[in-house]
Amino acid sequence: MKIVKRLLLSLLILIVLLVGSAIALPYLFKDKLVALAKEEINKNVLATVDFQGVDLSLLRSFPNFSLELQDYSVQGINEFEGIQLAAGKSASFTLDLMSVISSTRPVEVKSVILEEPVVHVVVLADGKANYDIAVPSETPEDETASEDYSNVLIQLQEYSISNGKLIYDDRSIDVYADARGINHQGSGDLTIDVYDLDTNTEVDSLTVQQSGITYLKNAHATLDAIFNIEQAISKYNLKENELAINDLKLTADGFVQLVEDDINMELVFSSPQNEFKNFLSMIPNAYIEGYENVKADGKFTLSGDVKGTYNGDREEYPSFRIESSITEGNVQYPGLPLGIRNINTQVKVNSPSSDFDDLAVDVPRFAFTLGQNPFQGSFSLRTPISDPDVKTTAKGVINLKELAQAFPMEGIQELSGIINADLRVDTRLSYIEKEQYERVNMDGRLQVNQVSYQSEGLPAVQIKDMQMAFTPQNVRLDNFQANLGKSDIQAQGAIDNILAYFSPEKTMKGNLKVRSDYFLADEWMPAEETASTPAAAPAEETEIFDRFDFTLDASIQELVYDVYTIRNGIARGNMTPNRLSVSQLSGQIGDSDFSASGTILNVFDYLFENGVLGGRIALNSRLLNLNQFMEEEEGASTSTEGEAYSVIPVPPNIDMTIDANIGKVAYTNMALEDVKGEMVIAEQAIMLDNVTARGLGGAMAVSGSYDTKDMENPAFRFKYDLQKLDFRQAFSTFNTFQQLAPIGNFITGTFSSTMIMDGKLGSDLMPKLESINAEGFLETLNGMIVGFAPAQAIGEKLNIDYLKSNINITNTRNWFTVENGTLTLQEYDAKVKDIAMKIGGTYNITNKMNLDIRTKIPRKLLEQNAIGAAASSGFGLLQKEASKLGLNIKQGEFINVLINLTGDIQKPKVGLKLLGAEGEGSVADAAKGQVKEEAQKAIDEGKQLVKETTTKAVDSLKTVASQKAEQAKKELEEKARQEAQKAIGNVVDTATQKKAEELLEGAKKEGADKIKENLDKWNPFGKKKKDGGG
Repeated sequence: MKIVKRLLLSLLILIVLLVGSAIALPYLFKDKLVALAKEEINKNVLATVDFQGVDLSLLRSFPNFSLELQDYSVQGINEFEGIQLAAGKSASFTLDLMSVISSTRPVEVKSVILEEPVVHVVVLADGKANYDIAVPSETPEDETASEDYSNVLIQLQEYSISNGKLIYDDRSIDVYADARGINHQGSGDLTIDVYDLDTNTEVDSLTVQQSGITYLKNAHATLDAIFNIEQAISKYNLKENELAINDLKLTADGFVQLVEDDINMELVFSSPQNEFKNFLSMIPNAYIEGYENVKADGKFTLSGDVKGTYNGDREEYPSFRIESSITEGNVQYPGLPLGIRNINTQVKVNSPSSDFDDLAVDVPRFAFTLGQNPFQGSFSLRTPISDPDVKTTAKGVINLKELAQAFPMEGIQELSGIINADLRVDTRLSYIEKEQYERVNMDGRLQVNQVSYQSEGLPAVQIKDMQMAFTPQNVRLDNFQANLGKSDIQAQGAIDNILAYFSPEKTMKGNLKVRSDYFLADEWMPAEETASTPAAAPAEETEIFDRFDFTLDASIQELVYDVYTIRNGIARGNMTPNRLSVSQLSGQIGDSDFSASGTILNVFDYLFENGVLGGRIALNSRLLNLNQFMEEEEGASTSTEGEAYSVIPVPPNIDMTIDANIGKVAYTNMALEDVKGEMVIAEQAIMLDNVTARGLGGAMAVSGSYDTKDMENPAFRFKYDLQKLDFRQAFSTFNTFQQLAPIGNFITGTFSSTMIMDGKLGSDLMPKLESINAEGFLETLNGMIVGFAPAQAIGEKLNIDYLKSNINITNTRNWFTVENGTLTLQEYDAKVKDIAMKIGGTYNITNKMNLDIRTKIPRKLLEQNAIGAAASSGFGLLQKEASKLGLNIKQGEFINVLINLTGDIQKPKVGLKLLGAEGEGSVADAAKGQVKEEAQKAIDEGKQLVKETTTKAVDSLKTVASQKAEQAKKELEEKARQEAQKAIGNVVDTATQKKAEELLEGAKKEGADKIKENLDKWNPFGKKKKDGGG
């Protein structure tokens, strides 16, 4: 009993330990597994992988280990930025426990379960795919290490997908597939070399398109298949299998084998059924709800095979053969009054080699009866690449209203009209190209009358009349009259070599003449994309034909697009998919006219493949009012001063040059004339190169750029050369000038200027003043400062009347810089009548100024105005200041005064300092050498003077009473001190002023030279200018 008890106790302890381990182990190793998962995935992929949660369990799959990633996603990068490759609710993995614990073994994955996965595969036109996210190995393939183990080892025994979604968008071969509601499971021992993989797949909705043709639309599909897989030789053999698409079932036999870069295959397929109704279920829109109630009879056959090797790099393709037939088919849909009868056709497609020029297509007969109207025809195609050889016939009448009464038309609200065909073609393309018309058998007519088409979400289409004639020389469009929504259109034209349509190496040529009284482009523009718009759109419902070379002559009396109306529009030239040669493009928008000619490149690539639109255009206009193209912001005043405009975005993917010659340009409140120059649109920026114009009373040249890569902070960078502009006009037009240099509002006359300026623009398209940096010079050719409060304040302070009135500023050159919105005026020389000045300082966007004006004022001017003046101004004020400093200002011919202006323009503050006293502090250090030497000399002379005077005084004292001696001595000593101080002061003033002038003159020259250098080396483009692709 004791032994039994011990055994039971030991067993109980073991169970507790096992359960405890099962609970504890996931938490012990959770950090390791999470870190391993994120590290391994992101380290080895060219994408961004993330997951929101991780669940670990040992109990769920004991003795294995369970790992579940929750709400995972794989985001593309680089050219696939914004496209989500994969996402899902959860991804569960069963892992070998010991491989997780071991630090030397790779982690073994035994099963994978995906819940609600979404996979979006995109293959670009150049063949690059977003699923190719593996990081390229830096180790050459032939270099392997015997001890090198992968951190993850796939040893699947089962896998499954529940409620998945797959989008496959392959733009290299123009294929688009959308599969939703995917449920799939597979089982088999994937760890051995040869095994059977038993799979079951169901797709609730499958849509397949290629080259604009929809082959399947929302079809239901299932696939039960067993694959025999030979892993060692990468061979996949089909065993028992059945594919069902709606009611059509297909079976296949054969294999697919991967051999290096080749895919070898040998497949045979057929439909075991032979009922027309089964085939009909595959036709888009034919498989309706309640399809079992559709009455259909007739026979159907389908068979084919694919054999050979596929290698895209070598353009090697397998041979293939497809044969199908319909015999005596009839269909009648419930609820529709008419049916389609006597459906008979045979189709044979045979491509015996990789050379698609060997492809043969034969449709010896296709026929049906719709209502009381039979329609029949035939088609044959040989040598489609090198020289299409086409034989085709078509004869009959199709009543579109009867078609709508016989076949379900999802989304179509109205369909009516008559199509009448009677034509025959039997020729080769080479006969037409060589103008061997006697060998061309092509005649007949195609007529379309009174067609009306209305579908959901699109404007109504009415084709009143279309007449096409087939002749040996060409296919003529004799007449085309239609209403497209609210638009009308009339056309005539011809196609010279219509058989070029069948050859991917041939270009269809012709001419087209289009006329319209009114065309509303907005009805036919795609809806604007929003943030929720998928990054990659599905393939278009209609294939874009891109092999044409047409001469175009179009005239539209009124074209409406967005908020713009173009009147009297004319377009003439030659049009190919990627080259539009414009001989005339003209029209009127509002009061603006335009006329252009030139070349536009990559049109189709820009419209359909995200390519770059290039070219070179010559633009001419009598008047171009740019204000009508600028959106006013909500709430903006309607007055000129209050108008505010929003940022104008420069579209991406454009590299175009425009040579402009415009008689008059209106931009905000500015009017320019005779505008000429080059404008480059590239990289979401507009660059101007030496654009010249007349306006604001003079002439100007502008170079620079307007950049909208960052729409929140668009940037500008310009160089202005302004010649003889009117002060009042310029400063009332340029708000930036007004705010940085408001003195301009008080000046009449003309000026010239060269400056460079850069900064950021606000949402109202006005510069952000705090971001502006600039430098340059402004030269007053003739000018008068009128009513300027700071000048009046100086005049009041100095009691000089002519400073209070108008001040002439003819022929001054003013160098300046602006940094972060603060204007710095480099010191310059000026003269107002008899007063010489040196002016410099700063003015900032808070309307605060700090200007220093060093003046040399004639003493007599101040003295003659002193009579009757208050002691707090003019000469009296300066005398008071001089007495404080112990200076005598009555001795010199001129009085040097430092005037400091602070405050704002409307309420200036004026400070006066005598140079050489308190005013000398700013220059004393620079002049201290000379000052010290001269001052010491004056002190020595003063001491000697004091000594001599004192000695004389002592001698005199011998004859004076002793009680008077000390007082007399002191008086004489004070007189001697004043004489010495006067000598010292004169020397200091002279030396200080002389040295200050030398230093300031040097600083002024250095600042001006630096600005000149920056003006000369300025590059408006910052790098080599693009040529616009043309």
